[in-house]
Amino acid sequence: MKLLVVDDHALIREGLRAILRGSDPDLVFIEACDGQGAHQRLADHPDVDMALLDVRMPDCDGIELMRELQARCPALPVVMLSAECDAATVRRAIDNGASGFLSKSSLNQVLVSALNLVMAGGIYIPPEVMRRQPEQVEPAHVAVAPLASNHPNRSPGLAPFGAPAIATEPGASAAALGLTDRQTDVLVRLLEGKSNKQICRELDLAEATVKVHVRAILRVLGVNSRTEAMVAAARLGFGIAAGQILPAAE
Repeated sequence: MKLLVVDDHALIREGLRAILRGSDPDLVFIEACDGQGAHQRLADHPDVDMALLDVRMPDCDGIELMRELQARCPALPVVMLSAECDAATVRRAIDNGASGFLSKSSLNQVLVSALNLVMAGGIYIPPEVMRRQPEQVEPAHVAVAPLASNHPNRSPGLAPFGAPAIATEPGASAAALGLTDRQTDVLVRLLEGKSNKQICRELDLAEATVKVHVRAILRVLGVNSRTEAMVAAARLGFGIAAGQILPAAE
């Protein structure tokens, strides 16, 4: 497994390396201290399995850097790191395509478990954020359904701790599956058979951003294509009305 870590503090990078190699001795740890370095490292290692990015970078905004890296590698899962863990920043990161958000004060086992969850196709948000601001970040976003085990973009590693995920089941709402409001907007249009370009125009989003949201939706539903997503949505009983996803009637 190859992990790209971008943080301007050497102590943070060294600490992460020690913690994660303790769980996965074969981990290939690739470091950068700023946005420019992150772009160069990704160019040198296009097969990176996951990226951990600091929210505050010396030469750029970490969330904007995430969008730039995912525009180049749309299948790249990204987890944001921050010393500050406010609900608004967490929501901005997830809405822009992050697969997780971790506080730098997280316990070692929480860190490893969260990364396991993301590698399994889930989305991780620290529960303390939801306790502070429950009206801004839905509890369902803590974990979402894992990908099918044969997904081509998943690699083994970081397995000893693991993390639970919420399984999809009939009648679940889009929010209960872990989809953000923006991802739900994309899912509505995906189920209407619209292309990425059409979704871009309707939602005023960059095509790279739409691709990130589609990737997240496929992970949540545990499928590998749009067609499979439609089948999975039908199995879950989703319907579309007035631009909204509706669960099956009880």
